[in-house]
Amino acid sequence: MTRLPLFALAAVSASAAAAPPPAKPPAASAAISRADMAARFDARFAEIDRSRDGRLSRAEIDAAHAQFVGLAKSVISNEIRAEFAATDANKDGQASVEEMTAATPPEGRAGVPEALARLDTSKDGKLSLAEFAAAVPPPQVGSAADFLRRFDADMDGSVTRAEYSAPGLAAFDQIDEDKDGKVTPAERKASATKTR
Repeated sequence: MTRLPLFALAAVSASAAAAPPPAKPPAASAAISRADMAARFDARFAEIDRSRDGRLSRAEIDAAHAQFVGLAKSVISNEIRAEFAATDANKDGQASVEEMTAATPPEGRAGVPEALARLDTSKDGKLSLAEFAAAVPPPQVGSAADFLRRFDADMDGSVTRAEYSAPGLAAFDQIDEDKDGKVTPAERKASATKTR
């Protein structure tokens, strides 16, 4: 069985495309308890369960998926704009080969002219923000159907709180090597090393 790093536990439910991960992963220097993880999963479940009936319907899963995809696109878009702004040293709204070369780590600089030629759809020798952004593939997130396959253990078309929490808590238990109900930074590191 694949071992997940602890920070991934907080997002394990969302990684199947249900919803955004919790706002803040555990601090790298802090242990996290199983009860804390269960509380995170319960809180996220409650956010998705709009009907408050204790089950995530397909409509609720679809809505959470759409929210997650929108959030992922927004984050990526913001990162692209920030990277473009950092690359566009003279702030003219265009990234030249010189600016791109300067912004590229030394080992990748030889490939800059070829990359610029491939991405420069206007053939003006520079990249606009849109051309720059075209180099980034869209986020790959699972579908609502993937979410149901992962979490709907009884295959009834909805997901209960217990079904939602089970994969993440199972991963937590696997990482918690000394079975004390807490995952320490050392256990996280050991788990991350084993997944590589």
